[in-house]
Amino acid sequence: MAGQSARFGQKEVVAVSDGRQPHRRRRNQAVSPIPEEEQAAAPHRIVAADEDTPDWMVSAESVSGAAERRGAPGAKPQDKRKTARSRESEETRAILDMSKKAAAEKQSETDLPDEARPRKKAVAYKATTGTARGRSTVKTQKTGLAPRKMSKKAAARRKAQIKKTIAAVLGSALLIALVAAGAIGGSRLLDIKRVLDRGDGVFYPNIFVNNIPLEGKTLDEAAVLVTQQVRAQIENFSITLRTTDGSGRTWTITGEDLRMQYDVADQLDQLWAIGHTGSAASRYEQVRALEGEAIMRYTTLSYDLSSVNQILSQIKQEVDQSPVSATRVSDDTQWPPFSYTDDVPGQELDITGLNERICEMVNKLESGTVDLSPTVVEAPVTRAYLEGQIVQLSTYETAIGSTSDPGRFINIEVGTKKFNKLIIKSGESVSFNKVAGKRTYANGYADAPELAYGDYRTGVGGGICQVSSTLYNAVVGAGLQVTTRYQHSLASSYVPLGLDATVQDDRLDFVFKNTTNADIYISTEYYKKKGYWYTKFTIHGRPDPNGYTYKLESQVVEEIPVPEPTYIPDKEAQYVVYDDETKQVSNGHEGYVVDVYLVTMDAKGLEVSREKQYTDTYKAYTPRVYVGVTPRETPVPDSLYSID
Repeated sequence: MAGQSARFGQKEVVAVSDGRQPHRRRRNQAVSPIPEEEQAAAPHRIVAADEDTPDWMVSAESVSGAAERRGAPGAKPQDKRKTARSRESEETRAILDMSKKAAAEKQSETDLPDEARPRKKAVAYKATTGTARGRSTVKTQKTGLAPRKMSKKAAARRKAQIKKTIAAVLGSALLIALVAAGAIGGSRLLDIKRVLDRGDGVFYPNIFVNNIPLEGKTLDEAAVLVTQQVRAQIENFSITLRTTDGSGRTWTITGEDLRMQYDVADQLDQLWAIGHTGSAASRYEQVRALEGEAIMRYTTLSYDLSSVNQILSQIKQEVDQSPVSATRVSDDTQWPPFSYTDDVPGQELDITGLNERICEMVNKLESGTVDLSPTVVEAPVTRAYLEGQIVQLSTYETAIGSTSDPGRFINIEVGTKKFNKLIIKSGESVSFNKVAGKRTYANGYADAPELAYGDYRTGVGGGICQVSSTLYNAVVGAGLQVTTRYQHSLASSYVPLGLDATVQDDRLDFVFKNTTNADIYISTEYYKKKGYWYTKFTIHGRPDPNGYTYKLESQVVEEIPVPEPTYIPDKEAQYVVYDDETKQVSNGHEGYVVDVYLVTMDAKGLEVSREKQYTDTYKAYTPRVYVGVTPRETPVPDSLYSID
C-alpha cells in the first residue's frame, strides 16, 4: 500500500510499502548548521601569525565520533576519548608556543644597541615621505646647544649611524604591531579552544532529539536514552476499536501489529556532526550558533499499514450482518388467515472511513479508542410492508332490533354466517344466492315475515334481504364491482333509501366481482350490543392504489303520497263477518324517487368526487281495508208479541 509518514511529537514517519522498502519525507526538520558545500570545501585557515597557525585549526578531514568509531572497529569508547584529548593537548601546546614566540619578539625591542636608541632632549627624528625625488630626509632641530664641528669621516659615520637607528626604530614598530596581532590571535585561539572543549567526546548544549536534551552525553549514551524512549512509545501505543451495537466487542491494534520501528542513528549522526566535523573555525561557528537557537530533531518512524487493512477486513466480517426479511405465514387462527414474522435489520461497517481515522492516529502516534458505528441496513421486506398488503378495505353493519319475529333472528344469523371467512380470488364473481343457499328448513332457515308485492307475508327465510343489503354496502365501500343488484318494492327501515339489495331464490340475486388484482377476505359477525342485535360485514384486501375509500349516499328527489284506502270484501270472513265490520290490514306506504351517488374520499376522509350511480323509485302503496259481507238480522219489537 502507499507509504505513510509521521513524526515523533512532530514526528517524521516512514510508511513501509509492500516491498518493505521505507521511504521518508521530512516535515519541520531543522536545517543542519553544517552545509554540505562547506564540508566539501577546501580547509579553512585562521591566519594569526603566518605559517605558525596550529594544524588543528585548519583540518577539514575531521570526522564525527560516530564515523570515527565505525572507522576503528574494536576501539573502546575510552580509547577514542583519550585520542581526542591527546589531539586537544597538541593544539594547546601549539597555542602556547605561539604565545612564547610573540613574547620573545617583544623582548627583542629592549635589546637594541645604544646608538640606535633616540636620545632624550637632544635630537628628535621625523621621517617624511613624498619629496620630489621620492627620497626620505631627516632634519635636526635645535636644542639650545651649539653644534660641534666634526670631520667629514665623522659626519659620514654619524650619518650612517642615524640611518641605522631609523631602521631599528621602524623595525621595532613593526615588531610591536606583529606582537599585538599575535596577542589578539592568541586570545581568539584560546576562546575557540575553550568553546570546542565543551564537546570533548560529548554533545554540545542546545541539541535535542525527541525533546530530549543531549548536552554532555556521549553518542552511546544518547543512543541508549533515545532508544529507550521510542521503545516505550511503541510499547505503549495502542488503538482500541469497539462496537456501538450493544455487543460489547473490542479489538486492539498495537505497534507490534503495525511493525513499528524507529531509526535512531540517522538523527544522532547528524546531530553529532554539529561541532565535531569541519575546520575548527567552522566547528566554532556551529557551536556559537547553538547559543542563539537550539537544534530540534525527531527520530524517523516506519510502520506497515497493510496489517491495518487485514485487521479491519476481519472486523468487518464479524460486524457485518445481513438483514432478514419478514414473512407471511398461513394461520387459520387469524383473519385474514395469516400471521407474520418480524423483519430483522442488518448492519454494515464502513472500513474506508475507519481506515482514514486510524491512519491519522498512527501518524500522530496517538493512542485511544475508536467507536465502530455500523450503518443500519433495512430488510428488503418488512413486516409493516407485508401487513400493508392486506388491509381492511371496508366494514358495514345494520341493526336488527331488540324484538322481532323469532324466525327473522334465525334467518339473519344463518345468512350472515354463510359468508364468514370467505376468500374471493382476483377476478372471481360472487353470487349471494349461491353462497347463502336456498332458503329451506334443511339449510337452517325458518318461517318469518317477508316483503312481497308491497306487503309482508310469512315465508321461509324471511329477513334474508337485510343480510344481502348489509353485504352490498360493504362491497361498494371496498371498491369492488357490483354486477347485479335489485331494489326492494318497499323502502326498508334498516338501510337508507336506495342502499338496499333484495334477493329471492332463483329469481332475484345480488352479484359482485373482485377487481382488485389480489385476493379479498370477507369476515362476518352476528352479535348483540346494548340490547340490539347486529349483522356486520368486513372486507380485507389489497389497498386502493390511491388510498381512496368509497360509500353510497342517496338523495330523495320526489315523495309520492299514500293513495286512498282500498276496501276489500272479506268474503271468506278472514278478518270480519258482517257488513258493518271493517278491518284495515295495511296502512299503505308513501312512494319515493331517489338518486344514489358513489362518493370517493381520500386517505384523510375528504371528498374527492361524487358520481351518480342510479335512480330508485319506490311505489306508493294503498292502505287495504277488509269489510264483512254478511248482513245482520233486524230484531222484532216486543210490542208485536204482546196480548191484549
